[in-house]
Amino acid sequence: MLFFVKVRVDVDKLVDLGQRLQAGAIQTHPVITYCLKEDPSIGLNIWEAEDREAFEKAFAPHREYYSEVMETVPVITPQEAQKILMEQMAGK
Repeated sequence: MLFFVKVRVDVDKLVDLGQRLQAGAIQTHPVITYCLKEDPSIGLNIWEAEDREAFEKAFAPHREYYSEVMETVPVITPQEAQKILMEQMAGK
């Protein structure tokens, strides 16, 4: 499963987060990460996990570095979306 996660990084903990990631103390799991140009403390991530429980387990060590978790929602690929939409159109 894929999850879209929007967070606000706690900038006071940013150095510690970077050091722990580099040292391998916590694992990174996002497939891709971008930050908002207007507010670089906001990260937009796509995470991959077997299911919601596995996602929560992988995400847990990162939570302390975020001042806010704004959104966490399951997402699908464009190919999966196209298939679903085509099936819906065929059913009309």
